[in-house]
Amino acid sequence: MSRRLALPAACLAALMHATEAGAGVYRFIGVLDNGYSVQGMLETYDSAPVSFVESNPNFPNAPFSTQYLQAASLTVARFGATLGAGLPIVGGESYDPYLYVGFNSAAPSISALDLNTRAIGAGTAPYYFISNGVLPDYTSVAYGTTDYNLFLFDPVTSTATFLASTGTITVTAIPAPAGLLAFALLPFTRGRGRR
Repeated sequence: MSRRLALPAACLAALMHATEAGAGVYRFIGVLDNGYSVQGMLETYDSAPVSFVESNPNFPNAPFSTQYLQAASLTVARFGATLGAGLPIVGGESYDPYLYVGFNSAAPSISALDLNTRAIGAGTAPYYFISNGVLPDYTSVAYGTTDYNLFLFDPVTSTATFLASTGTITVTAIPAPAGLLAFALLPFTRGRGRR
């Protein structure tokens, strides 16, 4: 094998081995009102149970090590133009103190969700978050008792502006090894660039 092909072949072999370990990769999409949409990916550890809730065990302290998700992404768009994108979980570490994901991989679904687009080191820059545990008037409720509501949060004023909602988030399993490859390429598929 030529030296030129050795690295891609080694990467593909490593990717296939990592996927065989049992980690699952899932894509989620939500079409909201007012032209908004959200999409992202979740990658579970191979040891994750079929159904779980991932949340901050030391709220409000962050960062923290996750138990079931090793990676997560969220992209917010309006009329197809990307407004914000972020990685709430990277390498099993989350910097989002409000992270909350209720997930079932048997029939892929998200029953509870609180994810944001805040970038590490973003300081006081506003960011987006979606939650089905926060009403449009920014009142916290039990997860799953309201629609998935999208907000723009301003850390300087501690205010959340309600933007849109949806009753449904569609989740699809991404077959291996394409799953990890898709997750790895996610940063290259993005457009421009709370609490």
